[in-house]
Amino acid sequence: MDIVENKTIEENEENEELHPFTKDELENAEKYDPNRDYRQELLDKYKDFEEEDYTGIDDFVEDKDKVALIRYCNMIIKKNYSEYPSVMEEILVKKMYYDTIKNMNKEDYLEEKRKVNSLSALDRELQKIKDEDNLEYALKEFNKD
Repeated sequence: MDIVENKTIEENEENEELHPFTKDELENAEKYDPNRDYRQELLDKYKDFEEEDYTGIDDFVEDKDKVALIRYCNMIIKKNYSEYPSVMEEILVKKMYYDTIKNMNKEDYLEEKRKVNSLSALDRELQKIKDEDNLEYALKEFNKD
């Protein structure tokens, strides 16, 4: 067994798991100052912050599409930000959801819905199957990364 600083490699690897920061990160980190009131500084910095009002922003989107978008956003967040606590995941899902809705072209979405609604029941279901297959393929490709 190789010895590193009078410890076995296994012991050093266990020790590294307990310290998520590199030596450089620790040396360059801002030092804690017991004379500073960090909480008050944070409150002062964001005292005028107002959360954006999203009331009615997604009124034109069908409920089933809202649910699909929420689930898709949730899947992305869980995959890419799994280290965050669940409260943060919820905030990120909401942010991604509303950003997506804000960036949607309302006219294109409504036109697509009109086209789908004008199809026969058979054609509409076939379109759903095609869309689901495309989505499943896209999700499989996304999950490979």
